[in-house]
Amino acid sequence: MAEKKSKNSRKTEKVPDRKKLVRNQRISIALNDAEMRALQRFFKQYKITNKAKFCRETIMLEVLKKFEANAPTLFDNVEES
Repeated sequence: MAEKKSKNSRKTEKVPDRKKLVRNQRISIALNDAEMRALQRFFKQYKITNKAKFCRETIMLEVLKKFEANAPTLFDNVEES
């Protein structure tokens, strides 16, 4: 990561390298007719214009939720009777 100094402060901010953020990995999915109609209806109803961004964010949100739910904990949450 590159470091960047703010003009108004002496703090240095870590700025990710742009090359690392380039999306060059592709995935594709197949939907049946009913799934596609539902997705198109959702896009229209909620005025989603950037469909790739929506799908990417939705998938990553679910992945991160699963990671968080399955993360090991320091202490078990089992109460002793």
